Amino acid sequence: MILERFSMITAGLCLTLLVGCSGMLKTSATPKGPWKSDVAIGGLLAPPPGMSRQQAISEITSRSVLLLGTPYRLGGSSPAEGLDCSGLIAHVIAEAFRLRFPRTSEEQALVGAPVPRHALSAGDLVFFNTTGRPNSHVGVYLGENRFVHAPTSQGVVRIESLTQDYWARRFEQARRLIALAD
Repeated sequence: MILERFSMITAGLCLTLLVGCSGMLKTSATPKGPWKSDVAIGGLLAPPPGMSRQQAISEITSRSVLLLGTPYRLGGSSPAEGLDCSGLIAHVIAEAFRLRFPRTSEEQALVGAPVPRHALSAGDLVFFNTTGRPNSHVGVYLGENRFVHAPTSQGVVRIESLTQDYWARRFEQARRLIALAD
């Protein structure tokens, strides 16, 4: 009984590591089925009326940081149930702008404008290949080579450095959600 339970737990952990935190198993970077989002593919987010671009960027970064310590949960999309990486991003955008945002990291990688790594700015999304699939992990760039994300290891939303060997080797791309200038 104990050995059987241990085997089930081990199998579950292995599956979690293989899937990463994309929220769903997908092999294509193109969303399948109807695009369930208020944000167009390749589109930028417009700050709500009365909110400046800088305030909108601050909403993304501060709401992300407020979730530090939230438990990781594969497929999780709320702080109460736990968050995976793409659930963290979708939750932050929904709370900050009252918009439905794509749910998987692969779909999120299609939103916004590409940004070269040397031009990263706070509020940009950073994507990584952590499972052998492009854009299988996502976080919010905070500035000074730091980003907040929901990794499976250590099980909580936390801040890491892009210069850490693990993340530097797996960096895939960055996307800007909010235009920085008119």
